[in-house]
Amino acid sequence: MQKASRSDERSFGKGISGVSVYGEKASITVRGAAVSDVKVLLRPVSRNRTRELAIADLKYIHYSAEKEGDILVIRNSFRGKLEQITSNLSMEIEIIMPSSLPVSITNLYGPVEAGNLASITANVSFGSLRLKDISSAARITARYSDMELTSVRGRADIKAEKSDILTIALGATTVINCSYGTANLEMSGSGPLIVKGYRTTVNISVDEPGRFQYSLKAPQGRIIMSDGKQYRNQPVEVTPQSPAGLIDVTTSYCDITIAKK
Repeated sequence: MQKASRSDERSFGKGISGVSVYGEKASITVRGAAVSDVKVLLRPVSRNRTRELAIADLKYIHYSAEKEGDILVIRNSFRGKLEQITSNLSMEIEIIMPSSLPVSITNLYGPVEAGNLASITANVSFGSLRLKDISSAARITARYSDMELTSVRGRADIKAEKSDILTIALGATTVINCSYGTANLEMSGSGPLIVKGYRTTVNISVDEPGRFQYSLKAPQGRIIMSDGKQYRNQPVEVTPQSPAGLIDVTTSYCDITIAKK
């Protein structure tokens, strides 16, 4: 398979209060840094058995990066009749931006990676999401898109449908609404962690399981505590004398497991 691409690098200075990205079949990477400008690399990609056709089909990939008010808006799309396009088309978007600026990302069919940011809003469908070192807020909506979240702090609001969730060193106040998947949640803080799941297996690991307050419900499933005790079709309520935090989980037709890290 032959690959054709071109690169378009742009830089934006003062007067930007946020970044919004709207991607389609895009690989999106966003990195926060101690910089004052926003740097954007746009790379349309075409793959075909014939190199000449791959180059010719680049014209069907449209993209833009421009200020709309004080927001930098980055978009890509594909234009042309399906019978005219013989190549596999995609887009690569790389952004380096001040860590303090908020970013909003919407992507259909493609991976999203972002890190070292204060806040992010991500809406991903039929792709994947990886976040690392988010200090203040993460708002996530995922459909058919597995996610990996590392060192997310502040507040995290997650909605996931047919998407697996993995958290590492989760230190945020977290609310998760999820269905049809698996949530493996490693906590580093006190939460609270609230999970409202439907047909979702929920596995939670903490440093000191005995110090947390629990409100656990798993109708048509089991609750497995860190001491090995198991409960089926009955809720578990535990309140220690001085709770370190709250873990409130409801799911159905699947198990809840509490474990020590």
